[in-house]
Amino acid sequence: MPHAGPRRLSTPVTIFLTALVTGVLVLLALNFTAGEKKVQHELPRLYSTASPQFERALGSLLGPGIVGGNEVTELLNGDQIFPPMLAAIKAAQKSVTFETYIYWSGDIGKQFADALSERAQAGVKVHVLLDWVGSAKMEDSYLAEMEQAGVQIKKFHEPHWYNLARLNNRTHRKLLVVDGQVGFTGGVGIAPEWTGNAQNPDHWRDSHYLVRGPAVAQMQATFLDNWLKVTGKVLHGDAYFPPIA
Repeated sequence: MPHAGPRRLSTPVTIFLTALVTGVLVLLALNFTAGEKKVQHELPRLYSTASPQFERALGSLLGPGIVGGNEVTELLNGDQIFPPMLAAIKAAQKSVTFETYIYWSGDIGKQFADALSERAQAGVKVHVLLDWVGSAKMEDSYLAEMEQAGVQIKKFHEPHWYNLARLNNRTHRKLLVVDGQVGFTGGVGIAPEWTGNAQNPDHWRDSHYLVRGPAVAQMQATFLDNWLKVTGKVLHGDAYFPPIA
C-alpha cells in the first residue's frame, strides 16, 4: 500500500500565513526604526563658561532656564537622604509627586509606601510614577496598599507589541516634590542598598539634594512631562504650582 505524501497547505492558507509573517516582520522593522533625529556632530564653542551668554544659551537650548534664588542642601547617603524625604511626605498638605527608576522591596520601600498611602488617605493628592523595569522587584502588596489608599500610580513605558522599540526607553529620573514648595533629586533609588552610610559594599554611596526656591517649579514641570506622556492628564493649580512668596 503506497504511503501518503506530506500534506500540502492549501493556497489560501499559504497566502494568509505569508501575509501574516510579512506583516509581523514589517511591524518589527518599523518598531526598531529610529523616528527621531539625533545630534551627530560636536557643536561649535561660541562662548566661554564665564560668559553670561553661555548661561543664557545653555538654558535656552536645554531648558528649563537657569534661575537664581534657590536654597540647595546636599544630602549624603541613605542616613541623610531618606529621613528628610519621608518627613516631607508626612508633612504634605496639598500634593506629592514622586518619580523614580528603582523601587525595590525592603524596609525602606515599605516606609515610602506607608507614608504615601497615609497622605493619600488624608486627602492629599499623591501621584507616583515608577519605571516599569526599575520597579520589577517591588512587591505587589506595596502597589495594592497605595492604590487602595487613593495614590495614583502609573508605570512608565510598559511594553506592548506596538512599542517594542521603546523597551529600553526608561525614566531614570529621581524626583520628589511636596506641595510644590520643596523638592528632592539626585542619585538614590528606593532600595535597601541605598540605606545606611555606605558602611560596606552592600550599602551604596550616593548624593541627593533638597531644593527650595523657583527651581522646585521646574522640577515639578519635569515630573509632569512624563506624567502627561503616561496618563494624558495635566496636573495644575496652586496645589502643584503655588505662588512664589
